[in-house]
Amino acid sequence: MENMDFRMHKISREIEIEGFNSIYYFEFGKDFSHPPERHDFWELVYVDSGEINAVTGGIGRRLTQGEVIFHRPMELHAHVSNKIVPNSMIVISFTTHSPDMEFFHKKVFTLDKTAKTLLRLFMEEARRALGELPSEYTNKNPLDFSDAEYGSFQLLECYLTELLLILHRQDTGIAKVFDGVHSRELAESSIIELITAYLAENLYTPLTLSDVCSKFFIGKSQLCKLFADHLGEGPIEYFLKLKTAEAKRLLGSEKYSVTKISDMLGYSSIHNFSRAFKKSVGISPTEYKKKLNR
Repeated sequence: MENMDFRMHKISREIEIEGFNSIYYFEFGKDFSHPPERHDFWELVYVDSGEINAVTGGIGRRLTQGEVIFHRPMELHAHVSNKIVPNSMIVISFTTHSPDMEFFHKKVFTLDKTAKTLLRLFMEEARRALGELPSEYTNKNPLDFSDAEYGSFQLLECYLTELLLILHRQDTGIAKVFDGVHSRELAESSIIELITAYLAENLYTPLTLSDVCSKFFIGKSQLCKLFADHLGEGPIEYFLKLKTAEAKRLLGSEKYSVTKISDMLGYSSIHNFSRAFKKSVGISPTEYKKKLNR
């Protein structure tokens, strides 16, 4: 029998995963949100239940159960719960420099049965490899594959790569993210929610307009316009109202002196605190405290 020379045909890798940066399974309440962030790797966000608003580059997209969005490296993005129902999310961060990944930029996919199966297999393998997956947004610990079963890391790569290749083939179930007036309105309302929540959580901090702008990667004029359009006042005015409401609560508790409350709320002096309080309430903090104790 004549020998035949079968030449190897080298596999071309259209998409090649170089490594994983994080794997999360989040269960968030209806009021969850996180400030805008950016990082130097790709991020897959899948809505396992409920609904979230994804904000990227000043444009918003409502994501419902079964939908997935991708954020490319250094893309500014945030996620906000819809204030109606809790939600659960799968977040997979990974590093790849494959040019074909640009296909996923500015797109949302609805996963079909095959894609969902691949994602399920990925998550099952991730739990076998890593144990209990991180579920807290603040948990930024590096992945630890030291106790993983044989082949787990490579199987994760295979499942995710297959999912990406299948989505790349699809012509249906894809929606452009960044279009339409409604998308911008959704983004603006989501950003306002993020900022107002941040201000409410930092009443005891002497925040400035620059601090807020730096935190949310937004210009001062844009920030002021957002607040004027949606709340009818400036961000500092809004923040001072929150501080005044908190000051009234503290004054009513009788636990703290006016000076102590001024310090707690981050005012530079009791004079500035008294002036801001009187401008809002009509009387000084001391007069207000006396009025409550009559």
